[in-house]
Amino acid sequence: MHRYKAASPGPANPSWMRTAGLAAHFGVMHRTCLDAGQFGPVDAFAVVPSLGGRPTPHPLETLAAYLLPRLPAVALSAAAGDRGDRDQRRVLRPDFFAVSDHEAVHGRHIVLVDDTWVTGSHLQSAAAALRQAGAARVTGLVLARRLRPGWGTNADFIAEQLVRPYDIAVCPVNRHVE
Repeated sequence: MHRYKAASPGPANPSWMRTAGLAAHFGVMHRTCLDAGQFGPVDAFAVVPSLGGRPTPHPLETLAAYLLPRLPAVALSAAAGDRGDRDQRRVLRPDFFAVSDHEAVHGRHIVLVDDTWVTGSHLQSAAAALRQAGAARVTGLVLARRLRPGWGTNADFIAEQLVRPYDIAVCPVNRHVE
């Protein structure tokens, strides 16, 4: 999943194409589920930015714009400042992210798109930053999850929660089958 960011986007990058295919498949199968969900219609989207200070736009921005074409994008950026070591990046820290236009999020339902969920701290921190900026609701949409059985409580989670096989037809928002 991380390799789609390493090279230029497009057909020449197999990792990019797999990620684009996953996003497109979600869009075809479940895009309407976001508006029909328990939290009401979505007003805008944002992408969880990389904390490493990416000099170019995040590759996920293009995919999210394709996935959510009628929605305006909300600018969310990595805030300037020291983030400490990698362990410090794995805790809830809304100050890691900055919302430049509070009017663009005020009172809105924002879909926050992230490429990979490892600990959830980046998505949760970005969601908290959006809420602090005035968003009424934030729904997280993650394309992939990375689970290492030997890390934290992942082995228990895998054994107890991942007992049914993955099925892309099961709506991740409303838990019904399309």
